[in-house]
Amino acid sequence: MSALALRGPYWVTIRQHRRSLWVALALAALAVATLITSRLWSDSATEALRAAGCTYGDDRSCYDPVLVYTADQWFARHLVEYTALGMLVLPGLLGAFLAGPLIARELESGTYRLAWTQSVSPARWLAAKLAVPAALVVTVVPLLGLVFHWSWSTGPARDFPTYWYEPTMFASYGTVPVTNALLGLALGTAVGLLVRRTVLAMGVAALVTGVAVAALAWLRPGLWPADTLTGRELSLRVSDAWVLSNGMITSSGERVGWEYCSISAETERACMIGRGGVTDYADFHPSSHFWPLQLVESGIALALATLVLLVTFRVLRTRHP
Repeated sequence: MSALALRGPYWVTIRQHRRSLWVALALAALAVATLITSRLWSDSATEALRAAGCTYGDDRSCYDPVLVYTADQWFARHLVEYTALGMLVLPGLLGAFLAGPLIARELESGTYRLAWTQSVSPARWLAAKLAVPAALVVTVVPLLGLVFHWSWSTGPARDFPTYWYEPTMFASYGTVPVTNALLGLALGTAVGLLVRRTVLAMGVAALVTGVAVAALAWLRPGLWPADTLTGRELSLRVSDAWVLSNGMITSSGERVGWEYCSISAETERACMIGRGGVTDYADFHPSSHFWPLQLVESGIALALATLVLLVTFRVLRTRHP
C-alpha cells in the first residue's frame, strides 16, 4: 500500500514523520551496503591468497600473503559484527522513537486533540501511530536478516568464525530480530502513552526494551532441551555447538565443572581426576537447535508484545472513553 493510497491518521503519521522514515530506510540501506561490502571484501581476500598459491595457515614462505589475507578477513568480519550490534540495539531504538516523537510529543503538546476532533477515535489514532513503523519493521527487518545471513555465513566465517549462538549473531537473522523489533514497538507505545513527556519517554522506552530483550537472551539457553554427551574428546564432537556446561562425572554420578580446576591446561585434567572425575560430559545446543530456539523465543516476544498492546489500548479507552 503506497502513501498516496492511505487515508486519515495513517497518511497524517507518514506526512508528519516522513523525514524520520526516510532516515530509517537510509540506515537500512547502509546496513545492506555494509554487509555486501563485507562479503565482497572477504571474497577478494580469498582470491588474492589463492592467486599467490597460498592457503591460510601456510608456512613462512607465504607469510606476507597470509598476513594481508588475515587483515582483510578481520576487516570483513568487523563489518559484520558492527552490523550485528546495530541489529541488537534496533528494538530499543524503535521503542524510543515510537514512545517519544510519535506518541509522547503529541500528548505533551496537545496536538492529538485536533486529530480526535476529526472523526478519529483515540484507538484509531494510536493504531495508526503503531501501524506505520510496524509495517516498516515487517518489511525491512526480514530483508536485513536474509542479507546478514548471506554475508555472515559465506564471508569470513570459515577461517575467522563468529558463532550462531553469540548474542549479536543470534539476534541478527531468523525470526528473533523481527519479533524483538515488534516488542520494542509495543513497549514504546505503552511508555509513550503513560509517560507523555518526549525526552523522558524515549529514555524509559529504550531502557525497558533493553531489559526485555536482555531477559529473553538470558532465558535463551533453557528455551529448548539441551543435548548431553559423555566420553572423551568431546571438544571435537561439539565444536560448532553452544556449550552450556562441561566437566567430568564422578563414579557416584556427581558432576564437577571445569571451573573448579581452571589452573592451567596441563593440570586441569589431573585436578578433575583428583576430584573423582571418571569421564567427561558436556551439555550443549547443537547448530540444529538454532530454529527451535528462534521460534520459541519469537513466540514469547510476540506474546509479550500482544499483551502489552492489549493493556495499552485498555488504558487508552479508560483514560479517553
